[in-house]
Amino acid sequence: MVPRMRISFLVAATLAGACGSSPAPAPTTPPPVPVAPPATVAAPAAAPTPPELRLPPVARPVRNEVELTIDPTTEDFTGSITTPLQILTPTDVIWLNGLELTIDHATLTVGGAQVVATASNPKPGYLALVFPKQLPVGPATLAITYRGKMHKNDGDGIYTAQEAGDWYAFTQFENTDARQAFPTFDEPGYKVPWRLTLHTKQAQVALSNTPIEKETPEPNGMKATRFAETKPLPSYLVAFVVGPFEAIDAGKTRTGAPIRIIVPRGRTADAAYPVQVTGSLLAALEDYFGTPYPFEKLDMVAVSVFNAGAMENAGLITFRQELILTKPGEMTQARQERYATVAAHEMAHQWFGDLVTLAWWDDTWLNESFAEWMMTRVVEKWKPEWDLDVGAVSSKSGVMGSDSLDTARTIRQPIESANDIANAFDGITYQKGEAVLRMIEKQVGPDVFQAGVRAYLGKHAGGNATYADFVGEMSAAAKTDLRPLFDAFVLQSGVPLVSMAMTCAKGAPPTLALAQRRYVPTGSKIDPKRTWQVPVCVRWGAGKETGRDCTTLGAAEGTLALTAKTCPDWVLPNAGETGYYRSLPTPELLTKLLAHTKQLTLAERVGVLGDLQGLIASGDVQNSVALGLVAEQAKEPSRHIVTASVGIVAGIDNMVPDALRPNYERFIRKLYGARAKELGWVSKPGEGEDAKELRPTLLGLVAGDGRDPALIKQATALAGKWLDDHKAVQPEVVGTVLRVAGRFGDQKLFDRLHADAKKTTDRQERTRLLGAMGAFSDPKIVAQALALSITDEFDLRESSALINGGFADPRTRETTFAFIKAHFDEILAKLPPMYRSYMVYVVIPLCDADRRPELEAFFKPRIEPLPGGPRELAQAFEEMGLCSAGRKAQTPGVVAFLKKQ
Repeated sequence: MVPRMRISFLVAATLAGACGSSPAPAPTTPPPVPVAPPATVAAPAAAPTPPELRLPPVARPVRNEVELTIDPTTEDFTGSITTPLQILTPTDVIWLNGLELTIDHATLTVGGAQVVATASNPKPGYLALVFPKQLPVGPATLAITYRGKMHKNDGDGIYTAQEAGDWYAFTQFENTDARQAFPTFDEPGYKVPWRLTLHTKQAQVALSNTPIEKETPEPNGMKATRFAETKPLPSYLVAFVVGPFEAIDAGKTRTGAPIRIIVPRGRTADAAYPVQVTGSLLAALEDYFGTPYPFEKLDMVAVSVFNAGAMENAGLITFRQELILTKPGEMTQARQERYATVAAHEMAHQWFGDLVTLAWWDDTWLNESFAEWMMTRVVEKWKPEWDLDVGAVSSKSGVMGSDSLDTARTIRQPIESANDIANAFDGITYQKGEAVLRMIEKQVGPDVFQAGVRAYLGKHAGGNATYADFVGEMSAAAKTDLRPLFDAFVLQSGVPLVSMAMTCAKGAPPTLALAQRRYVPTGSKIDPKRTWQVPVCVRWGAGKETGRDCTTLGAAEGTLALTAKTCPDWVLPNAGETGYYRSLPTPELLTKLLAHTKQLTLAERVGVLGDLQGLIASGDVQNSVALGLVAEQAKEPSRHIVTASVGIVAGIDNMVPDALRPNYERFIRKLYGARAKELGWVSKPGEGEDAKELRPTLLGLVAGDGRDPALIKQATALAGKWLDDHKAVQPEVVGTVLRVAGRFGDQKLFDRLHADAKKTTDRQERTRLLGAMGAFSDPKIVAQALALSITDEFDLRESSALINGGFADPRTRETTFAFIKAHFDEILAKLPPMYRSYMVYVVIPLCDADRRPELEAFFKPRIEPLPGGPRELAQAFEEMGLCSAGRKAQTPGVVAFLKKQ
């Protein structure tokens, strides 16, 4: 699954990083499942004690046969499930998972006799089937008829959404939402074949994991669609959709399995790019894995409302709609990259996650880290001009911020509660996991790594596997025990900080003195005494000679003798930037390195700037020093280098006093103004992709934070033209144009944006318009935007920008926060349950550790009971404290620097 984003109101509720992975008010704890016990059996005097988390191992399913009646125009559905199973130990209670299901009848056939069960639901999500006598060990068949609810726009379980006047039903079962659709063994370790039959209106298209085996007309305009039995799957990978879909042929796999792109009615023209490239991406994955695509067909479905980015359901991958659909004439390279990478991630899961499945949620990383790594590897080879290796370095540097928290979790996190499951799908699993796998592949070699992957998949195909299984196969392929290396990074949180000092003694090889400790941001209370098995590789240059030397740093200190014949002119502490560590060279080594960046690869240069930002955050380099170093980077032709330098400049925004705000704006214009105006709002004939992708970054910075009057005027004029004719502005800059115009706009513009947002049925267009409405800085208009956010005009997943914008401007930050506190329950109710705990992240931009007691008193009782709440609460307050400490430490240097601008 491509993950959901934190909806912290610091970012919009749109896609950020790989998977699964009701606006109506809802209590914190879900209500008990209504149960209708059979009239022939008296309900037990006391309900049995429910499991704490995992189902007791008294029975194991063999397969599931499900029939459901689905009408997307209603909220109710009916179903039946038949489960042949094996009773493993004598018992009179079988526990299943079930949520918001009404059980009409439940029977068990055992030894030729049918026994009626009494159903009860003593705990949300857990269903007890109590039998009048003890069941014997051996085979049995469980049959249940039941009813359930499809929540409109919910994004979890079975849910419905309206698109251009048509109603559709979708499913999203990862992590633990299959229990909203079936009373079943809803844990990943229960992996069995499924056969689905859907009863729908005849005009509806019904799709599931496998090809349609048979369609049969039924009375009253209905039909039954029977699907072929699946290969063994856990419940969270079962999926279906119902609605007036249209299917587009996108080719076949090497074994002839059909590939189709599935879109809402009338949107076939908007899926041209996925139709063009999906087959090529799948073929590249088949090449890597050395085995054909493992399922009978592949449907890629555009989903109207989706909390995640995409989901790897076997044979029926679902995507957030904007990933698949782009109107003709609006395609950009950024959109192409987004589809290709997400599609590669989800298709990689068909082998690594579906064919071989995790045994329990503590190995979520086995699915997601690998799919994220595979995504980069496959697309990097397929489209080298996209520089995905550079993106991987930026991604690694970004997740190191989260991994430097005291509250950071390990990649493989023990799952001991439902909260742990909710927390497992984050940047640590995805981006850190990818970075660690990338490092290990470099350490053992790509051929060895590939051999280990193929052996792992071959050995566990069709079943479940664990961390030990994966590391065992990788070690066998490498012919060495890789467990210490894996354990150091997978079972341990934190970022190593490797310091380096050069010694060049006469008659001896140049030598680096190495030391490691845990990287610690300014203000952190982390104990830095921690070691890893760190693969350290450096690159160096001595005159015309260059070289690369490596070692494994397993203790607190070590040395690395270089093969250079003379003392190097420069040393890059992380060759290729594939190592998962921050580097801290001596000031002399850092100065020499920054003077020779032309001799580094693009990925290495981006990595050096990322480390520089990390050293600013830890206080090892002063912000004022770093700001003086970015002038040269701002002139670079590569968008990656310029963007990295922008990160350093934009990073001081919350340290700029009001009196020096004009100096900061002048500094931005001085660094980037000429380049921004040269790029302009309109691309030029023959212009390269670097310029096209850099344009929105630079123009947004110079016009927005730099307040360049000419660029603001141009953006305002272009916004007006776009509102009348969407072809008037090039697609890659539309969002930037609208946000800049909004930031400096008036009531008339706000009203026009509002009217158009209400009128459009296009979700992508509405998101752009709402983003512009949230960008206004006029306090009176911000107040209007905030008030709109809690009305029923827009889904808050789309309109969270109306709240985000109030945090961007210091003048409206406090009033925005006061609004959130005053309307907290209303906002909470408008968010799907999985997003609610993220609301605590609104404390971070306040950046004031002194307010922690006041803020904790408000948020703790509201956030802690929510799914994943305890960890989100702890992380948000830690991040706020680090923000406060960093600002206090760095502001004097920033002030001194800006006074000279």
